[in-house]
Amino acid sequence: MLFHSYEINNMITYSKSNLSEIVVTYVKNKILTGELKSGDRLVETDMSEELQISRAPIREALRELHMRGFLSFSPKKGSQILNLDMGDIAEIFSIRIPLEMQVLTIIFEKKLLNEKDLEYLSALNQEMIMLGKDNTSDEKEKNFVFNSCDLAFHEFFWKKSESFRRADILQNQYFQLLTAMNKDTSTLGSAKEKYEEHKNIIEACRSGSLEQALSAFQIHMDSYLNAVQML
Repeated sequence: MLFHSYEINNMITYSKSNLSEIVVTYVKNKILTGELKSGDRLVETDMSEELQISRAPIREALRELHMRGFLSFSPKKGSQILNLDMGDIAEIFSIRIPLEMQVLTIIFEKKLLNEKDLEYLSALNQEMIMLGKDNTSDEKEKNFVFNSCDLAFHEFFWKKSESFRRADILQNQYFQLLTAMNKDTSTLGSAKEKYEEHKNIIEACRSGSLEQALSAFQIHMDSYLNAVQML
C-alpha cells in the first residue's frame, strides 16, 4: 500500500528544530481523518498534552496555519478552523479550478508526463477503490487513506508542472475545502465515484489530448461543487 495506517500521537521522531512542523502535520492529519471541521477549536493545552511538547512550538505552528488560511482567531474563541459558508466554498472553487487547469496545460505544453507517471497515478487510484473492500479499518483510517490518496493524486500534477507558487496555493485551498466538506462527508463522494473520475483523468492524459484532460478534470470538480451546493 502507498498509504499505511495513520498514527497521530507518534507520527514523527522529532527534534527541537521541527516541533512546529509536527504540529502543522498533526493538524493536517486531523483534517484528513475528518476529525477537524470548519469552526472546530484548537486548544493549545490539549495539543500540548497529546503531542507531549511545550506550547511554544504549538503557538508558532498556529501562526503559520493562520497565515496559510487554515485558521481564524478571536479573543473569545482562540484559534479555530476557518468557518466556511457556501460563498467561501464557491470562491475557493473559483480559484482552484482555473489554477489546476493552468497546471494541466503547462504539463501538456511541456510534455512532462510519461507512462511511469500514469502508472503511479493508477496505483494511487487503485488504493482508493480498495477502501470499498476493506472491512478491517475504522472510519478515521478510511477517511485518512481516501483523502490522502486524493490529495496525492492532485498534488502530483501540481508538483509535476514545476509551478511551485501554484502548488502552494492549491494545497492550502485543498485543505480549506476539506475542512468544509468534513461537516458532511457525503460531499466527498464514494471511493468508486472518485476512482472512476480519476481514471477518466488518467485515460485522458494517456490519450495526449489536453482538451479531454481538461474536460475530465472539470467533470471531477463539478461533482464536488454540485454535492456541496445540495447541502
